[in-house]
Amino acid sequence: MTQPPSSSQPSGPLSPQHGFPAQGGMPSPGAPGPYGGASAAVKKPSKAPKILIILGSVILALSVIIGVVLAVIGIGGIAGDLSELEEFSGGSGTISADAGETYQIYAEEGAQSPTCTVDGPAVGAGTSQSSSIGDGETNWVSIDSFTAEEAGEYSIDCSDGPIAVGPPVSIGGVFAGVGGVLLAIGGGALGFLLLAIGVILLIVRKRKA
Repeated sequence: MTQPPSSSQPSGPLSPQHGFPAQGGMPSPGAPGPYGGASAAVKKPSKAPKILIILGSVILALSVIIGVVLAVIGIGGIAGDLSELEEFSGGSGTISADAGETYQIYAEEGAQSPTCTVDGPAVGAGTSQSSSIGDGETNWVSIDSFTAEEAGEYSIDCSDGPIAVGPPVSIGGVFAGVGGVLLAIGGGALGFLLLAIGVILLIVRKRKA
């Protein structure tokens, strides 16, 4: 009898080399997923919370430290000016001045400004700066000023007292003191806000995870 022609196709399941994986087999590496797309990459968590925490901590620390230092320097300068203030309850007195030093004559705040005269080796023009200073009991405001162009004794005679004589208040000290306080408050608040936002974002992310 004539034998039927043998089939050239293998009887078993097709191998991957023939285009189709065996039943139940795994797709080759890099092959599309079962729904036609590549497998999704794992999304890395954002670094924003940690960056905010670090940035907020740095701003908070630097603002408070620098602000306190500036405030101390400024207040120290004003306190130094106050320590050089000489008070004369009767309205007249004598001070010892170095050459080139500028002095202001102060009267009590709210009192009528007295008329004053200054006598000494060489009395020069003073400063146009207005100063105000307090010693805890009395607030003094400047009413006149002069410069000792030569070293020596200078007498101040005012029509009414009490008065005080001393150097002008340091403008740099005032700005340093005020600026230090503002920096400590403003910069500290900004740093704390950034720090708080970073902590909140980190807590929310952990709860979602």
